[in-house]
Amino acid sequence: MTRSRLGIALVVVSGTAASSLAQVSDVYAINLRATPNTLIRFPVDAPAPNIISANANFDGFAMDFNGDGSVLYGITYVAGAPASQQFGTIDTTTGNFTAIGNPNATEANWGGLSWDATTNTMYAMAGANLYTINLATGAATLVAPFSGGPAGMLMIDIAVHPTTGQMYGNDIATDQLLSIDKATGAVTIIGPTGFATNFAQGMDFDPATGILYATLYTGGGTGSYASIDLTTGAATRILDTFAWNAEMEMAIRSNAVDCRADFNGDNQADFFDYLDFAQAFDAEAPEADFNGDNQVDFFDYLDFVQAFDAGCD
Repeated sequence: MTRSRLGIALVVVSGTAASSLAQVSDVYAINLRATPNTLIRFPVDAPAPNIISANANFDGFAMDFNGDGSVLYGITYVAGAPASQQFGTIDTTTGNFTAIGNPNATEANWGGLSWDATTNTMYAMAGANLYTINLATGAATLVAPFSGGPAGMLMIDIAVHPTTGQMYGNDIATDQLLSIDKATGAVTIIGPTGFATNFAQGMDFDPATGILYATLYTGGGTGSYASIDLTTGAATRILDTFAWNAEMEMAIRSNAVDCRADFNGDNQADFFDYLDFAQAFDAEAPEADFNGDNQVDFFDYLDFVQAFDAGCD
């Protein structure tokens, strides 16, 4: 593919000045014990049962945002009906679900969904298998079955680190944090979380800080909102959620991610973002797919220019 670098150089001259970005991240959680389900939102460092929709129709155990935090995706759950389950989008103000397509007509238990910012890939897990998901169609492609790990492993959720690309899993059979090879599905034990979890769980990285947070449900309305140590697997309780009577699936969105012009992730929108985008674009690197259409082309360049000229608050 041949591209002109002159256009980028010219726009840089008239581009906006550097601006700092606020590092504020929010947790979006679906309470699966409510009737109907409720959509909750709170800052990562100030958990509270702030209900923003008391009538959310999304019902599933897997959800995550895309790379720029503009779309929240999820997979529904229909007991005993794999062909009826749908991948789609969740409205972040109402909790309502819009279907895109059935991911797989034979998988019954979708337990995790996680965006890999290092490859612009959405991963999903169902039972003992790891998949990638096509955002346009919802179709799931098998990567590999999970292998290794603890005896009797029951993977319930996955999360991908926003900068290293390492995938982690939560095993509720032995209550341990696991590392997962994204290419092979090979599992390595990290260590015990220290919580006797059961049923659906939520887990996601804060894109702004790289901290792994989880909603750890232990049954009967009891549970905790916690951070997890990636070296030992130990979970540290931030808040006891018993008062919430909540079993939650969760995803985290960083407001810093909302400033799309911060291409290199240094919390500044400046000349260096232009240089980094230009290099990625010329190399046809996956991260240059700025508009998320699974192609690196002229439209990505236009979208980046528009985002940069719009600046950041």
